[in-house]
Amino acid sequence: QRRQFPHGIPECGADALRMALCSHNVHGDDIRLDVGTALSYRRFCNKIWNAVKFVLAALGPSFVPQPPEETVPQHPMDRWVLSRLAQAVGECGRRMEALEVHGAVAAVHHFWLRSFCDVYLVSGPGRL
Repeated sequence: QRRQFPHGIPECGADALRMALCSHNVHGDDIRLDVGTALSYRRFCNKIWNAVKFVLAALGPSFVPQPPEETVPQHPMDRWVLSRLAQAVGECGRRMEALEVHGAVAAVHHFWLRSFCDVYLVSGPGRL
């Protein structure tokens, strides 16, 4: 360990450690967790924090959400991201029912990074 981490193992945080542990497809009693995976989920947790801060700032302090049943997205990107969210929710539900937590984590991770942050926020931040 001293050769691999001469300055010690970097802190990752409890949320990143939980995500890293849940992301493994465990068969048996052992989990082969490497620090790189935990650091990757640390960056993911930071991305969640920054995206939420960005969206809340863009919406402003007077924003009041509508009930979901009254929300009708008009912009094609809004409809697209909601369809991707529905797919991710469905995948999470199927994976959790099958006790495949790692698959549910992967679905959340993929939606948040690839659909919400990389496409939706980048393509139209002025619309929020």
